[in-house]
Amino acid sequence: MLKMLILVCSVNVSPADCQQETALDIIQGPQVASVFECGMASQAMAAQTSILRHGSDEYMKVKCSRLKVADAAAKDAKLSPATLGQR
Repeated sequence: MLKMLILVCSVNVSPADCQQETALDIIQGPQVASVFECGMASQAMAAQTSILRHGSDEYMKVKCSRLKVADAAAKDAKLSPATLGQR
């Protein structure tokens, strides 16, 4: 299983440098079975939510990680599964 993490980064940070340590916000996405499913779910979430503020200088980057790695990262960032959309 994979876990989707959505990193919200400033446009001043290059996509390569947009990591958990440099993100303005980290949002936990759903568990998915494959990388393909992660990509599709991230597109659906982006279309259905207002993760980014309209006209903002932020962008989102989706990171799919193995479940244990993602859970450890979320624990380090002190996130809860209910953080989706709470900005």
